[in-house]
Amino acid sequence: MLNRHFSIYLVAYILPAAVGFFAVTAYTRLLSPAEYGVYVVGISLAGILGAIFFAWIKLSVSRYQAMSADVDFRGTAIVAFALTAAVLCATTPLVVLFRSDLSVELLLASMFVAIMANAVDVGQEFERAKLRPYRFAAISIVRSVSTVGFGLLGIWLGWGGLGLLAAFGLGSLAGIILNLVGDRTGIARFQRGQFMQLARYGLPLTLAGLSVAVYSACDRLIVAYLLGKDAAGIFGVAADLPRQFMVMIASSVAAATVPLVFRSLSENNGEATRERLTESLELLLVVVAPVAVWLALAADQVAGTLVGIDFRAGVSALLPTLVLARLFGIANQFYVQISFQLAERPFMLAAQSFLTLVISVILMFALIGGYGLYGAALATLATEAIGFLVALVLMYRAHPVPFELNRLAGVAASAAAMAAAILIARAQVGGTGLVPLVIVSLAGGLAYAAAAWLLNVANVRTLSLRVLRTLNRKALGV
Repeated sequence: MLNRHFSIYLVAYILPAAVGFFAVTAYTRLLSPAEYGVYVVGISLAGILGAIFFAWIKLSVSRYQAMSADVDFRGTAIVAFALTAAVLCATTPLVVLFRSDLSVELLLASMFVAIMANAVDVGQEFERAKLRPYRFAAISIVRSVSTVGFGLLGIWLGWGGLGLLAAFGLGSLAGIILNLVGDRTGIARFQRGQFMQLARYGLPLTLAGLSVAVYSACDRLIVAYLLGKDAAGIFGVAADLPRQFMVMIASSVAAATVPLVFRSLSENNGEATRERLTESLELLLVVVAPVAVWLALAADQVAGTLVGIDFRAGVSALLPTLVLARLFGIANQFYVQISFQLAERPFMLAAQSFLTLVISVILMFALIGGYGLYGAALATLATEAIGFLVALVLMYRAHPVPFELNRLAGVAASAAAMAAAILIARAQVGGTGLVPLVIVSLAGGLAYAAAAWLLNVANVRTLSLRVLRTLNRKALGV
């Protein structure tokens, strides 16, 4: 089941990531860094609003619906979401009273994105918890394609960064409509007991979600504050490239494995829970490591080919550092922090997230002043590394998760082979452009695949040989 679900979720995240990658390529050619900076600031504000108002619903649904397959939490979640959205609409505009320099249009667009994006995300949590990967994939793909289509339309109409924000919200609305129209099952009524259960678990996690969202946004907001919107646009593109691939792929692993981890935990099967966690970490590194190596070592080719000319130099310089930072963040978010959810220790997650936020703000202001945009990248790397170490320490007080180093050594060796192949190919072809990018990418990808197969990483050799034997038997009519 795990391999089948993982492959479906991988498609569900890879295709939107590819669409998003195309979008970044198009947007950076059609918009100036300042216009893209407006979009970066708006998305950052939407992320903060989503964490303040809606994170508690998503986190509660992901846990309790996965553990209780026969219980329907949707009616309760819909009521909770509607009440929370009403509170957001009533309170957020008050920000203008304290910050008169804040654009009303930007604030309204961010509110729209926050509501639409979190509505579809809550629906996707139900699809994932109920182990319905095909519906999850369909909604994700429709959402991403619609967002890019609306985005290109907004740019054509001359709406700039605000047009991209509107497109993001409208794309999410398309996902919501597909979710509602495609689900023929009846929705259970609101239950006060369920609401209190979700609130008791989820509301303490609001602080953690807020800390994560503010942390994710504060680097760009601080860059915009200290260096201007042009710099924020460049930094935003450099940070978005690892997110489009590394985080999206990591999310596919989590979508396939985390519900199964919670389900085995609910059955009081400690050995099965440990094995699911070990599989999760191995799969996570197997799919994320090659992308990280590719983005970090082929940064010149990636930036020189896929982003607009005004962004290339800055993105190429920042990308290796931000990729390493994102690798620490993924290990923390998608594996170590599962410990706090398994142990139902939301305050521990909140404390770790808040500490990471404080460290980030301090390092951002300290390093940007002296090193500019590269200082922002260094601050991000240092923050993610410290946050990962803090999470490891706290993990042993919650629910320790396994690290089977013998199963991870093959991933490291395969990544090293890929790195060597990329460096050799890059030295031979030189320069940027589509042809050098394809050559470098193929050399690294083939080296990684060959090493992973020889070392039987994640049982890839065993599974591939099993498939070949099955195909041969069918061909022979056996």
